[in-house]
Amino acid sequence: MLELLLHKKMIKNNWQCRWSPTLGDLEDTAENVWGTGPYSWTTEPTVFFGCYGLPDFYTIWQHKGERHILWAGTDIIHLKNHYWLEDGGGIIIDNKGICEWINKYCVNWCENVAESDALRDLGIKAIIQPSFLGDVNKFEVSFKPGNRVYASCSGDNFTQYKWPEINKMAEENPDIEFHCYGNVRPWLGPKNMIVHGRVSKEQMNEEIKEMQGAIRLLEHDGFSEVLAKSILWGQWPIATIPYEYIMKPEQIRDILDKEKPNLEGREYYLKTLNNFPWNSKK
Repeated sequence: MLELLLHKKMIKNNWQCRWSPTLGDLEDTAENVWGTGPYSWTTEPTVFFGCYGLPDFYTIWQHKGERHILWAGTDIIHLKNHYWLEDGGGIIIDNKGICEWINKYCVNWCENVAESDALRDLGIKAIIQPSFLGDVNKFEVSFKPGNRVYASCSGDNFTQYKWPEINKMAEENPDIEFHCYGNVRPWLGPKNMIVHGRVSKEQMNEEIKEMQGAIRLLEHDGFSEVLAKSILWGQWPIATIPYEYIMKPEQIRDILDKEKPNLEGREYYLKTLNNFPWNSKK
């Protein structure tokens, strides 16, 4: 029995992860969090994290071993809108054959029901499993009662990250502070919408860990790092996409009544996050 378990673990540790260049940096690396090795042109089982266009797809198509795709969120929208063969969309590759091939030859993973529905509409069946590319042991309960929530923006994409909606939410709830991070261009909101701009990950974590919850209003999104960190800190996050133990936007005022940390939610995600076959550290 011991030899069998060691054999299974050895196979599990042979997994590789190919990280799409479009993803950029997250809280940590696949090597540190999942124990996967870096991608090389071998037949080892591989998870392809993100599939944003033809370069990513071509790498998946070329791979001769077991293929898994972990969809990141906006990459599904890219696939839905068809892939471009050249910048500007002068030549577009229809997605029908690509979707059929992906569904036939890849095991597909996503992080919520919104992504699952979008992939199903493309003919791709996916398993729902939230992930977090960070060390959960570094996120101890730090929730304190109060009136502060926070949101982030990437690349000054204010519309995509729903800052106009957050602006309106702040106007309707003047007794709640809305702390917003990540922008380079200025953003003017009501006085209770505090815009911090782009700061380091370490500074942001230090400033938000004792707040009351993250806000994520995107209708199509992966399981955001801000939600994962918020729930692990024992906070009461808010999201448009439905998740267990995460509140809806219309519950924003419930934040003011939360006196204790969200321990049930925290324990749920400690057990649930990163339950992937390639994760040798779970």
